[in-house]
Amino acid sequence: MTDRYEPDGWTLDGEKITSPENLAAIREAADQGGIIVRHWFYRGARSPAIRGFYDFDEFEAYLRTDAMPGDAFDIWSFSKVCRFEDALAKGKLPDADGCVPTRGAY
Repeated sequence: MTDRYEPDGWTLDGEKITSPENLAAIREAADQGGIIVRHWFYRGARSPAIRGFYDFDEFEAYLRTDAMPGDAFDIWSFSKVCRFEDALAKGKLPDADGCVPTRGAY
């Protein structure tokens, strides 16, 4: 890898998002309601990105196409951390008249 900054201490023994254990846990969480991913870019190339995935294969594709060696990831189970009663805010988008429905198929 040509973009490796050697003083960062690259090693074969470090934490890998692609380890079999991590991928199994991520797959299980994705199958049970989705995952929330915070993607940190190696050496601060830009601000962290936050993405959500319901499909494990889409997450793997994201790793292949949007991530670079050295990037770091924090991943949470959506169903464990995003409970309805813990919502920061709730509401419906009003129409041009400022009205919202009192019912609906949600």
